[in-house]
Amino acid sequence: MSGPPASDQMPVLPEALRNLSKNTLVIGDLARWKAQGRALEPLDGLQFIDASDLNDDLLNRNEPEIILSPLVAGHFDALDIAMKLDMLGFTGRYRVVADNLPDAALIRAEVCDLAPELDFDLLLMSDEAR
Repeated sequence: MSGPPASDQMPVLPEALRNLSKNTLVIGDLARWKAQGRALEPLDGLQFIDASDLNDDLLNRNEPEIILSPLVAGHFDALDIAMKLDMLGFTGRYRVVADNLPDAALIRAEVCDLAPELDFDLLLMSDEAR
């Protein structure tokens, strides 16, 4: 049996990502991650939320310095999150964690076109990083 698709592996953060900021918001499909047996215990400064919980009140209350999400998940993708963050007026850092991609520049350009005020980039994971 093979493991879950790479898009479902967001909670397994490499050490390099664990200390990105004191206030990091990780957006994902928490029900799926929990069903897969993934540990979602809070880490210092790291909060996990469902994509459906992203709203203005949550951003104002938590004031994240950086937001992370997978590129694609069961009920959302990076474009959905970028558009929502843009609608909410978030201008901080939004980073998408993904496997190496054949055309990362295309994804960057598409997100920047949809949410030009958002500080967006991809964190591409090599096989060694996973």
